[in-house]
Amino acid sequence: MATTSPASADPTTPSAPRLPTLRIVPSSAVLLHEDSDPLRVERLVQVLAADGVLRNPPVAAALEHGEYVILDGANRVTALARAGYPDQLIQLVEYDDARVALEVWAHLLNDEAVLPSGGDWERLPADAVHAGLTDGRLSCGIITHAGARGLPSPPDLAGRIAAISNVVAHYAGRTQIYRVPPAPLEALGQEFGRAGGLVVFPRLTKADIRDTARLPIKLPSGISRHIVQDRALRVNVDLALLRSDTPLADKQARLDAMIRDRVAQHRVRRYPESTVLFDD
Repeated sequence: MATTSPASADPTTPSAPRLPTLRIVPSSAVLLHEDSDPLRVERLVQVLAADGVLRNPPVAAALEHGEYVILDGANRVTALARAGYPDQLIQLVEYDDARVALEVWAHLLNDEAVLPSGGDWERLPADAVHAGLTDGRLSCGIITHAGARGLPSPPDLAGRIAAISNVVAHYAGRTQIYRVPPAPLEALGQEFGRAGGLVVFPRLTKADIRDTARLPIKLPSGISRHIVQDRALRVNVDLALLRSDTPLADKQARLDAMIRDRVAQHRVRRYPESTVLFDD
């Protein structure tokens, strides 16, 4: 169980465990690197209004000029902004820390018929598709039981994101999409019961994520995957704190005091074990 917080940690005891860094920041300073899901945002707006609390803060990294890129939580940030909240609660992480890993999801689809074909797509062996995604030659790949194909990549980041967005737009909303780690199609079919096709994407860099935050075009939802150690969950901050017109520094002070109180009451716990959620 953790016994200190960033707001109250004693600098003379460097071995004391630190809690996740929680910050209240202006909504105008928060940037996205991926699109939000309009349906999930609409549901979140209603849930937040009914509950009155933000349970799990989005994860963000600092950019230049006092801005932040959301690594995980685009829907929550968008829902709060749409509801008119002037400030956001984020978990701030050191993006270049090795404890923040950037991985990539693949999209497993039930229906192969909705996948794009023709045009610039090249028929390739599956291993050549994965190699092309790794070396940057391909912007996207498709693997089916009938074979594999890859889409050549534009030279610039905005062009690659646009190509990925066009591919995802071709099947989004037309079939069930499962976010999965890249794996052989046969193994995924055994796990999910049916596997019509697998859409695979290039592994982006953290620099790409930072740069995308400032582009007008964003990644589709469900491609970048950030793995953050010591993730802050069930913070349950009263949304009245974010909505109030008190100065930002006063809001932060109230948040820090709340965390100190919870630590003193032994209500803050750190679990080193990996976790499997069955109702997320």
